[in-house]
Formats: sequence, structure tokens, C-alpha cells
Amino acid sequence: MALALAVVRGLALLAAALLVVALGARRISPAPDLLLVVVVAWALTRGPLAGAAAGLAAGWLLDLAPPGATILGLTAFAYAAAGALAGRARSEGPVTAYRVGLVALMAAVVVQGAVAARALATNAQVDLLHLGLGGLLTATVAAVVVPLLVPGDRGLVPRRYG
Repeated sequence: MALALAVVRGLALLAAALLVVALGARRISPAPDLLLVVVVAWALTRGPLAGAAAGLAAGWLLDLAPPGATILGLTAFAYAAAGALAGRARSEGPVTAYRVGLVALMAAVVVQGAVAARALATNAQVDLLHLGLGGLLTATVAAVVVPLLVPGDRGLVPRRYG
């Protein structure tokens, strides 16, 4: 069962990464960060350690996806930090859209801050409006999608009694 759960989670990350790359290739901008939505969903379900691990895997996928990262590992570190931060907001019970939106917005600020830092480090221009709109779109999509993903993720994990 643990292997099946890992495969499902890996496929979800891969699908989100492919969608993010496809949106970028079509010049759809700003676009929601779908990888961050999946990371926030897992972090709210499993906690900060699992959120950091999912964020690290998601960041590696983005670092290695075309066109590649200018500073290899920065995206992975940012997503791991965002996943750990989102996991700190984990609680038992239902996941409300309001809380998910706030948590996703905080996680998006972490990731967008790393994007801005990378741009400043490489002497590129920083478009704060673009970064802000991307963060708001990510929080909005997360507020709609994550409450639907969390019960499914909780249902995949076998219950332990006793």
C-alpha cells in the first residue's frame, strides 16, 4: 500500500509539473503554480516533514524541467521551505477553503520570494505585479482544489488502530 501511495503522489507531482511547463510554453502568464497546490495539499494532510519532502521533489522537477534553472537547487529549497511552512498549519478534521487560501498564499510568498531573489542574483528584472498575481492565482486555485484533494489523500493511507 505504501508503494501505491508513493506512486500516486509521484504521478500527481509529475502531472502538475507537466502542466506548469505546458502553461509556460504557451506563454500563459501569470499562471497558478500547480506544483505548489499539490505540495500544500500534502503538507496540510501529513505535516511539515512530508510537506518539505514533497516540496523538495517538486522543486527538483522544476529545476530539471526545460528551460532549467539558472541556480540549480534554489527552486527545490524554496518549495521545501514552502511545504514545511504549509505543514505547520496542519490540523485534524476538515480543511476549509479559507485556511487553505491563507496557507497557500504564505507558501506562494516563499516561492515567489525565491524567484525574486534568483532574478536579483542574475541581474534580471523583477516584475512584482506578475509575482503578486501569480501568488494570488495560486492561493485561489489552492482554496478550490485542496479541499477536494485532502479527503482523497487521507483515504489512501490505511488507518492504524490500537
